[in-house]
Amino acid sequence: VVSTQSTGNIVAAIEGNNQLCMIQAMRDRAGVESPMDDTGIVSSTPIIRLSVQLIGAMCEGQYTDMQNYLRFQDNKLVSHNFLVMLIRLLHCVRSGELLMDTMKAINSMISANDVAKETAIENDIVEILNAIVAAEAPANDYENAQEIKANTYALLSTLVEQSNMLSEFYDKVREELDVYTLQSEINNHLLLLGTEGGEKAQTAAFKGYALLKKISALEKKDYVGKLDEEISQKLKVGSVEVQWKGHLEKVYYPIPSCGHVRNKVREQLKWGIDRKSKFDKQRDFLIWSQEIVEDVAHQRYFMSVPFISWIMAHELWWDWLVFLIALVIQLWLLKEWQDVSWVVRSNNETKVAPHMMECYQQDKNFTGVCPSEGFYFTIVCLGTVHLLACIFLALSYFLSNYHRICLKVNPNKRMLITWHSFYHFYLLSLLICSCLGIWSDGILYCFHLFHIATLFDLLGRVIRGATKHADQLLVCVPFAAIIAYIYAIVYFGAFRNMFDKTKMEYCDTLGRCLVTVLKNSLRPSAGGHNYSWTNRRDFKDLWIRLIIDASFWILFTVIGLNVVTSLILDGFRQLKAERERALKDMTTLCTICGLTKDHLNTNGISWATHVEREHNIWSYITFFHYLQEHDGRFSAVENEVLQKFQKADPSFLPSGRCISMDTKLGLEDKKMRKAGREYC
Repeated sequence: VVSTQSTGNIVAAIEGNNQLCMIQAMRDRAGVESPMDDTGIVSSTPIIRLSVQLIGAMCEGQYTDMQNYLRFQDNKLVSHNFLVMLIRLLHCVRSGELLMDTMKAINSMISANDVAKETAIENDIVEILNAIVAAEAPANDYENAQEIKANTYALLSTLVEQSNMLSEFYDKVREELDVYTLQSEINNHLLLLGTEGGEKAQTAAFKGYALLKKISALEKKDYVGKLDEEISQKLKVGSVEVQWKGHLEKVYYPIPSCGHVRNKVREQLKWGIDRKSKFDKQRDFLIWSQEIVEDVAHQRYFMSVPFISWIMAHELWWDWLVFLIALVIQLWLLKEWQDVSWVVRSNNETKVAPHMMECYQQDKNFTGVCPSEGFYFTIVCLGTVHLLACIFLALSYFLSNYHRICLKVNPNKRMLITWHSFYHFYLLSLLICSCLGIWSDGILYCFHLFHIATLFDLLGRVIRGATKHADQLLVCVPFAAIIAYIYAIVYFGAFRNMFDKTKMEYCDTLGRCLVTVLKNSLRPSAGGHNYSWTNRRDFKDLWIRLIIDASFWILFTVIGLNVVTSLILDGFRQLKAERERALKDMTTLCTICGLTKDHLNTNGISWATHVEREHNIWSYITFFHYLQEHDGRFSAVENEVLQKFQKADPSFLPSGRCISMDTKLGLEDKKMRKAGREYC
């Protein structure tokens, strides 16, 4: 409704081509009676501002059909070119919110639309923007002035974002764009950092810097110069290479000041990416990135609460405290826990500690821990600290990961944790043993010594290797029990009298016989069970014993135990092969573009520079985080990258290409063409 009522107002105001006509139109249509401000524009312009905002909103997100329709309405008798109107309005306005709204609307109307950009350039938009860049900021309104400059740089960046150096379109922009004034203004923005309005000055400096870097890349000239060093010191700026409409673009972005990727997550990404093929690796990297960005947002949410932030930030402390306090208690038990009766009998009473004599007098067969003075007090103190460390460890784990805990496994997720995960039961066991450790004289703290496996990755890998085929190992258990049961039946039915009870060989019942067989099956022997055979001493009994022992040795020892051993060794081999394959892939193949180390070195490009600066995976993840958290307008490149990232579509990644190689090959091709012309 507002757009319909104000269309005539905007047309009359702008097409009048002078401020007086525009002010009169606004007064007639909007009923505005306020006097003009120092810019020559009425200070309250609700109808025009609302209309400009609406035009910009309709073209948001590079909506090409609406961009074209607002330039030419083929279904109307009278067509209005709103882009031209907004550019003419830009002639009349030099400051204020209306100016910013107008630039944002023009930006939306020309983004990713070459025809619209050409129309804007033909209507002298670059000349207008140059004038805005060169204009001095009012002494009393530095903050708004910085925002206006930032919007100006964003609009200029949109004009050149889809250009190349040889295009006529780019030449038109560069003929009118004053790069040296732009450099001077960026320096002015940097001087305002740390003052009032410093955040907007930082945004303006970044957008101007990104524009200069784009122009420098297109023209192969360094327009940035010393600004690079100053920007790197005062601003956090990252860059990534993306493939957009057939050519590579280097996109600059401000690194978000908040957000932290945990070391555990870094390790999971490092070794967890699917590396079967280049496409699978790129797609899996995007899926991992989605979950890491979500995890960073989750961590930031909790990090805003100081106490919870402190607990989560010191998760490694709680890991070490759980182990070290348990170790101290067990070392103390090595000294304190002694056989009281043995100590008294092997020493004179004068040499025995008083607390030992007291325990001995109470019970001459005392078997527990005989507490020395201060023993219980120390156990309570250490146990309380240990319990707090266990609680904080569990809290930090669940607060960090509760958004990842689910009821069932999702094959499309990489960082999900099932509620019945072994680690959850392990944490519960830590808490229970820590609670009961105080009442058990510190004995139950021995369980917490297993926590050393979580502190050292090598021990963790050993456990993962041994349990790699856990499901198959569990199947071997009933198989072994069945073999033992069959032999227990044979022994009980035919040879029960051969067992010697003085050697703990019992076969009075089938159950006792089974227990005896199981006990002797797990004992190392040269083959068979090696029972006493008390009433089987004749030579003819040797054949029976040979058959029984040999068959058991083949079934249980040779087949059964070797199957278990081979499964465990196979688990180690698989883990080692996977780790070596992943390590080789990381050191010889770029995750982002798929180019090999040898191919890059052959073309004179350093592998270290390529993976650390050009195609650093953490730079891409930081860029994705910026896109997810950014609440402002996106450029056409950023908008397309965000849409494909959310779908885990890797087509925007520079597959088999990088800017440095394209530049090098382009220069070589240019030299060859030049040499060919000279030869001709």
